[in-house]
Amino acid sequence: MTNTSDQMDLAFLLKAGYSSSNLAESKTLLETVKAFVHFGAFIVTGLFTCLITATVQHSQDLRQNPRYVLLCQHCICVAGFNIMGAVVHGLRSLRWPVSRIICWILFDLQVVMARGLMITLTLMSISTCLSICMPLRYPILVQRFHRWVMLVACVLALLNPVLFTILACLRFPWDYVVGLDTKCSTALEGTACIASAVAMLLLMVLLIIISYVAIYLEGRRAGHFTRSNSKGRCTILIHSLQMSLHILPSLIIISRRVESLPVAISIFILFSFVQSLSPVVFGLRCKELYKEMPRFFPCQWEAFNCRGHNGSIDTTSTGTITSAETGASTETCISSCMVSNTTCSIITEREDDNELQTSGTW
Repeated sequence: MTNTSDQMDLAFLLKAGYSSSNLAESKTLLETVKAFVHFGAFIVTGLFTCLITATVQHSQDLRQNPRYVLLCQHCICVAGFNIMGAVVHGLRSLRWPVSRIICWILFDLQVVMARGLMITLTLMSISTCLSICMPLRYPILVQRFHRWVMLVACVLALLNPVLFTILACLRFPWDYVVGLDTKCSTALEGTACIASAVAMLLLMVLLIIISYVAIYLEGRRAGHFTRSNSKGRCTILIHSLQMSLHILPSLIIISRRVESLPVAISIFILFSFVQSLSPVVFGLRCKELYKEMPRFFPCQWEAFNCRGHNGSIDTTSTGTITSAETGASTETCISSCMVSNTTCSIITEREDDNELQTSGTW
């Protein structure tokens, strides 16, 4: 935080009855807990990221599927967010004298990762929505626009942190910018920066909600009120809950609401734990990944599957965008790294009703 924000927190807590020494001890303890929690979350998400990324990279079918590419990028952003959080909060708890510009850059990297994971979630929602609602045009849209979409996503993730950090460097004297800072402050504290962050977050939330509503309405329109469709609705609820637990912490941070130390620690640990499950919720529930993982862990995976775990995983299918026939078969061959279970629940029912045959892999 900047010196201005620290002074605001200090004034607020002093009015609430905290002494300056207690405030310093509480902030140090909170930063220490955040550093350790972020590091633990990085270990967990890093392992999931390595597993998912290695599986996708060694499978040609998964590597050609844009939704699995987005899943890998999402997992990398989650792991990167946690490791950068561990570094930033570790420096704040230790109060090491570090150049202010370095602190700004480290915090910017954490913000970029946070925006990246939200952008990838949004793109996965839109991708799955288009594959269900526009199955014939979806392959063409992916081939034509996927590079431009990824370029725009990178620009949006970098724009806010880079722009306001450059403005801060121009606004303050250079000696102040490169001077030592024991509080590891950030340049992203102005009103314009916060307003733009809120606007970006609300836009992504709106796109996600629209995508899920469209998916649900398509399922209702098809009239498949069977066990499979119920499973799809359950998946929508699970993914919506997981996304809300990515969004709520951002809103809490932006609102700068001050809680007591036990409450702040409890909320942070809860959100961090749930966010660490993101690779599981959006990735490891896809059966396509389970089909490829045994080549890396043959013995362990065989024993794991013998316990009947595979029975609880929804069936999905994959496809490639290489011919005009594939466009016609995409409706029955949709895999999603984010809402794969939702897609499969709707599409599988269409296969039974229409007795269609899949003509390739996505």
